[in-house]
Order: sequence, then structure tokens, then C-alpha cells
Amino acid sequence: MYQLQVKRFLVQHVFPPTSGWQVSIHIDAMERDEKGEHSPDKRQLAAESEAWLKKAGVEIGEHEQWGLADLVARHDVFGTYIIEVEGEASKQREQQMYSALSQVVLSMGQERRDVTYAVAVPDTPKWECQLKKVPERVKSLLNLKLFLVSDSRVRLVQGDAI
Repeated sequence: MYQLQVKRFLVQHVFPPTSGWQVSIHIDAMERDEKGEHSPDKRQLAAESEAWLKKAGVEIGEHEQWGLADLVARHDVFGTYIIEVEGEASKQREQQMYSALSQVVLSMGQERRDVTYAVAVPDTPKWECQLKKVPERVKSLLNLKLFLVSDSRVRLVQGDAI
């Protein structure tokens, strides 16, 4: 599952605009398969995901407050989620996970109880293994959620509640 697909299914299952979520997504050229070499189906799957997101009412572009965060979801009752998203790519999963965690940590400013930070990846055993390396204490201290995303559901690593 590619990065743009992970974003789409995360919005569809957890942050649907029809339930009051205001969602902003940043999309770069690699996600659209405009640069680099990828499998033949990536461009089509990315275009389908982007079209679905636009139709659902998701804002595409840089967020005014959170900049190039992959996904920002805000709800009047449930607060704000800042999420870094990874998908299948040529980079090693471990390097992708480190990159996503670094980006999340760098986006953290002053402590805000209404903001939850997260990393979202495809729901596969290899990705789950990577996310399980993050200690519970760290997740608790950083108010960090770890999402495993598939086309049919989203779940959290090690029993976290959404």
C-alpha cells in the first residue's frame, strides 16, 4: 500500500469529514509518482486516492499552522491529530519509521493537551514489527499513537485506543 493510499484509508475509517473532521493533507511529487521509478500501478492508485480525498472534502496542500505535516485532522470534540504517514517504498522500513518519528518529534512545540501525534503505516506484519519497537513509555510521554492502516480498517499498535 502506497503512502497516498494510507492517507485515504486513514481519513475514510478514522477522520471522515462527514463526521465533523477538518482534514488537510500534504502530497508531494513522489506520492503522485511524478518522480522516480515505481511499480506500474502506483500512479493510477495515487490518482484514485487523491480524487477520493478531494471528493470527501479534504484540503490538499500545506497546512497554515502545521506546514508540511502529512495529515492534520481537527475536530471540535476530539481535538487535533498531527500524523506522519509512510507507505511501501524503496527505502527500508526501519529508515522510514525513523524518519516519520523524527518528523513527528520536530513538529511538537509547546505542550498542548488537545493535540495527538501519530505515525500511520500499512497494516502488514513487517510494519507492525517496526512500530512495536517504540516503547510504551515513549508513546505515553509524547502522546503518540501508532496506526496500522488497511483498506478495510485502521488499528492501533499494542492495544492503544483511537
